[in-house]
Amino acid sequence: MDKLLYLLAIVLSSCSNYTGQEYKWIAPTNFEQGMPITIKLAELPDDNIDYRIFKIEASSGWPMQKDDRGMIYFVPTEQIIANEQLVIRESDASENINPCEIVERNGFIIATWAGEEILRYAISTQMPPDTAPNYFQRSGFIHPIKTKSGRTVTAGFPKGHMHQHGMFNAWRSANFRGQFVDFWNQQAELGTVIHQKVLNIFNGPVFSSFKVSLQQVAFIGQDTVPALDETWEIRIMPLNNQWMMDWTIQQQCHGSDSLILDEFHYGGAAFRGCENWNVEDGAFDSLVFFITDEGKTHVDGNHSRPRWAVMHGQTDQGPAGFAVMGHPNNFRHPQPIRIHPTMPYFVFTPSVLGKFHIAPGDLYQSKYRIIVFDGSPPTELINQLRDEF
Repeated sequence: MDKLLYLLAIVLSSCSNYTGQEYKWIAPTNFEQGMPITIKLAELPDDNIDYRIFKIEASSGWPMQKDDRGMIYFVPTEQIIANEQLVIRESDASENINPCEIVERNGFIIATWAGEEILRYAISTQMPPDTAPNYFQRSGFIHPIKTKSGRTVTAGFPKGHMHQHGMFNAWRSANFRGQFVDFWNQQAELGTVIHQKVLNIFNGPVFSSFKVSLQQVAFIGQDTVPALDETWEIRIMPLNNQWMMDWTIQQQCHGSDSLILDEFHYGGAAFRGCENWNVEDGAFDSLVFFITDEGKTHVDGNHSRPRWAVMHGQTDQGPAGFAVMGHPNNFRHPQPIRIHPTMPYFVFTPSVLGKFHIAPGDLYQSKYRIIVFDGSPPTELINQLRDEF
């Protein structure tokens, strides 16, 4: 496919031209400028050496970055043609071409794109509006999420559903130590999710990332009891006119007690659309639209199992939206989604398919890819990124 993005697992077993600190790579297809490419070399460059990838006879190359899987990423600033040969070698250059910078500031982790904020993760506890009860207070969620042009596509404490918080993760119907627990509905005062610690912030030449720890805690009697230890890794990467993040969630039991998840119609990795889409008579078909890869909408898509879902509509600054897809290795992939019939939110919820549990020693992992865009959904791009993911 001429415009395939993020080509994974190109194993260069034919690297017979390797000499010293130099590697050869032959492009298997065309790649557009400004779009990230992922490759895997048969032999990996030394982490302590600054490698770049060059076109033949070019005097300057593009920065490269390796992730924890050994995959190497780079972003070409001009088109690469199929079968074109490039060379990977050491370079003295050290400039960072990634426009995304992540910092910790004033109780948040903030990601900026060319100096403009695109994402904010709440380290400190955020309070609801003055007229709302304090049990809606929350940390450990992402809001706002903005497009490159500054259009906000999430809501933090939406009217009518103040227990939903931008991009968040919470189980809805569970049993822990023989007690019913609800980490989602804070107004029930049976449980919640809290931020614990910033583990890492990294700004690289190709992608930037941060990693945090959270807990899903149960309220049992007068005690606040940790049930699940949770980590998030958020990786932000460039696209031409959009931006993308990969969200990895890992959960383990805090102690020796299992968490039993009931069969239920919602709960899990959730996304709340912007406040403009939150109207009393229902925003769908007027201000906000929902579509899946199967062509389903809010009318017929509830509890379907799409490979991607898109919510988009009018913001204060113009049309915008976001697409979300689940990783093939996710539990019960493709996971069912709960789509609220009138309010702009959806959630990937494997509990629709039946009861399951997270036992001590188990590692429950989910991974989602989010594309944030201005205008209408870039369907071709979403399909390409889904195929790579």
